[in-house]
Amino acid sequence: MSNSNRLARLVPLAGVAFAGLTVAGYLAIGPFPDTDASTSKLTSFYAANHGRVAAGGLLLGLAAIFLALFGTAVWARIRATDLHPVVAGAALVGAAMAAMSWLDGAGAYAILGKVGHQQGLSPAALQAVHISGSAGGIDGGTVILLLAAATAGIAGRAFPRWLAWPALALAILYVTPFGFFASLGVLLWTAVTGIVMVMRPADGVPATTEAAAPAVFGGPALTSR
Repeated sequence: MSNSNRLARLVPLAGVAFAGLTVAGYLAIGPFPDTDASTSKLTSFYAANHGRVAAGGLLLGLAAIFLALFGTAVWARIRATDLHPVVAGAALVGAAMAAMSWLDGAGAYAILGKVGHQQGLSPAALQAVHISGSAGGIDGGTVILLLAAATAGIAGRAFPRWLAWPALALAILYVTPFGFFASLGVLLWTAVTGIVMVMRPADGVPATTEAAAPAVFGGPALTSR
């Protein structure tokens, strides 16, 4: 095996790095004011903690890079099976969307850490930047990546089913009011999945043995030849 192939086998460990850097980033930021915090509270917070917020943004930005690498490894693993190419494509698109979303959030923290303590910034402007940077939303890319991995594990056995079913559950939970808890579960899932992918390389994953379902009205079957 060439050195490049050996290194490629370690790429899934980017999932471990992503989880670790994300935890480190939020620990660096520490308790963060809510979006409805008063201007006086925000001014005092950034005056005392702007360095920590900027450092946390940097760590989260690095986490986004490793998330993209992990998603690429997931895509390559699914692509090695005989599942329909749309499943692997969904994983790649989802990983790209998730990484961009993570970078956007990391950039917001970095900007807040850089300008939050500056005297020339009015309290009202600081509050506006804080709200725009800290207001969260649904991370559609992560949902798509989880759904692709779940499909690949359940229908194609690209991943153990004890990883595939939790991925499906996390994807569903992500779009509910309990999305915060799902995001914590995603960190654990990426770390464990990355380790499993290294311990069980793609060339050791059994191909889908079930016959493809017949196409309906000429549409594509679930698996491709």
